[in-house]
Amino acid sequence: MTLRVLPLEPAPALPTPAPSGEPLPRKPTSEPEPALARALGSLATALGELARALGGPATPLGPASALTTPPGGKQAHHGPPDGVVSPDTTIAAAVNELLIAKAGAGRSDAYLRQLRHALHHWGAPRASRALSSVTLAELEAYLANLRGSARTRKGRADYLRTLFRFALRRGMIGRDVSAGLEAVTVPPSAPSLHTPEEVEAVLRAAEAHGSRRLVVNLALRYFAGLRAAEVARLGPEDVDLARGWVTVPAIKAKTRSRRLVRIQPALRSFLEAGPLELPGATMEQSLWELTKARGLRWPRNVARHSWVSYRLAASGSAAETAMEAGHSEVMLFRNYRELTSPEEAAKFWALRASDSPPAL
Repeated sequence: MTLRVLPLEPAPALPTPAPSGEPLPRKPTSEPEPALARALGSLATALGELARALGGPATPLGPASALTTPPGGKQAHHGPPDGVVSPDTTIAAAVNELLIAKAGAGRSDAYLRQLRHALHHWGAPRASRALSSVTLAELEAYLANLRGSARTRKGRADYLRTLFRFALRRGMIGRDVSAGLEAVTVPPSAPSLHTPEEVEAVLRAAEAHGSRRLVVNLALRYFAGLRAAEVARLGPEDVDLARGWVTVPAIKAKTRSRRLVRIQPALRSFLEAGPLELPGATMEQSLWELTKARGLRWPRNVARHSWVSYRLAASGSAAETAMEAGHSEVMLFRNYRELTSPEEAAKFWALRASDSPPAL
């Protein structure tokens, strides 16, 4: 399969593609396997901006190891030859090889998108430079001028460290300047929850919208605690209404650990209210537009945070909640303990689909 690096218009905000849900192959081969080829195609398309910034034409790619390199830059390689450092490897080539390596190692779609977006934001303006020419002062200035929260700066610093550590292992640089970056402190904050009334308002808005995919998406996030990307990867075989379980296979889970979530009556009500139309996408843009139009809050991860809090308050079992959430008990107590009351939890779990009988 031949892949092409194609130029893109500048896109400061990362779009949310629909994940395929297919595992990325871990077995290295001389030619990309179909699933890996699709992943490489997505990566190559995003890297087109780097090629465009350098003024280079769209260039066909051969095997996964035959990556394009800007004019005058040296082709990135797959390991230091006898410990020899190649100081002229460009930032574009280094980023390209890192993304290919991570995809081939089976990293999740979400991780690859975030890594690609972060390194594109930093690397595009300086893509033709040798990575070895980057100084610690430059990295510090980039992070200091970055718009956003401390969490955003911490995430970007972590991705830069990933790039420089990878480049050091591959012999692209002789010294990892990112090791000198100071750790970014993220102030602790309680997770944002929806009250039972807000949850009901969001669900009723989705029902009125008429999209079963939207209703099922929200139901699985609110009443099973699934992450947006996990819902997007879910297949019909993962939702067993007869036995009463939602299975999150390891390959579809953020933590790469399989887990089971019990289908509570609230979730069953919404899933059985119509066809089981799984979303196949995060639908985050649709949810943002829906809630904005109704004047409702939609903080990041609010549905999952609400589920964990109300599940813990209702069950009183940190071990059971942690197992279904894919969290550790320590994290559960640190972030979610006593964020809500058993009385509020009872109202949350009493919610039902519009055409379902009320909870007793």
